[in-house]
Amino acid sequence: MSAPLGRPGAREATTDLLVAQHWERFTGWLLDHTRKWPKSARFTLAQRVENLALDVVEGLVVSRYEPRERERSLRQVNLCMERMRFLCRIARDAQVMPTRGFEAAMRGLDEAGRMIHGWRMTIDARRDAGGPAVEQVS
Repeated sequence: MSAPLGRPGAREATTDLLVAQHWERFTGWLLDHTRKWPKSARFTLAQRVENLALDVVEGLVVSRYEPRERERSLRQVNLCMERMRFLCRIARDAQVMPTRGFEAAMRGLDEAGRMIHGWRMTIDARRDAGGPAVEQVS
């Protein structure tokens, strides 16, 4: 559960929850769309994209509930998202992913990337201000 407003770390708790909610919606949308890809790509590109999306889910959970692993985990999440970007471009170029689906996927990935960057900046700002390096999530 996120920290209520007014408590130290409330902004980060809100950020992590918003990131998780956004990614959950995005992953649902993505899984629905990859099911429609041609069978020739379903067991290669689609499976890889789906697995990376689920890896991001796992990384966000670790980042939220394991404060000592947060920075490393968020770097891994970023790496998974970058892999997804490349695979989506490959799927679009191979005409497996429709252009509208590609655009929607890129918007979703970009938004999540911006949110995660904001989360990381919040963590860095707190550390630079002398706040707790590791914060417990309630």
